[in-house]
Amino acid sequence: MDLPGRRPPFVVHLPAAGEPAPARVSHLRAGQVVVVSGAVDAGTSREVAFDDHGPRWANPGLRAVLSALNAQGLPFQFQPHDPEAPAALMAWWQESGQLDASFHQFSWRGAGTWGLTRIDLPQRGVLGWAGPRPFGQ
Repeated sequence: MDLPGRRPPFVVHLPAAGEPAPARVSHLRAGQVVVVSGAVDAGTSREVAFDDHGPRWANPGLRAVLSALNAQGLPFQFQPHDPEAPAALMAWWQESGQLDASFHQFSWRGAGTWGLTRIDLPQRGVLGWAGPRPFGQ
């Protein structure tokens, strides 16, 4: 997890044995934010629509939808191979000053094992962070 400006140790929640995975923002589809519940292969999903015009990192409608889901307490699933995953967008919006709230990042730690990490606002100088950069750099 590359989160410049955030100071470890991060606040992490590890579930009790057998605790089911929470509902979470999983990924984006064309014009839809996908919210999933439960395990990877046995869960359910629902979609939240957004206006998918222009680059997603510069989309105020998408930012409003993701901010609303964050306000509802939903975590954002870590997607390491998707540079425009909801968790990556939330972190970049924090870094660029467009989001002034913490969020929780959901990650699978193994088969059926998961955790939540609170991602706080970045601070200049921490881990060499000098301030906002263009998206993706």
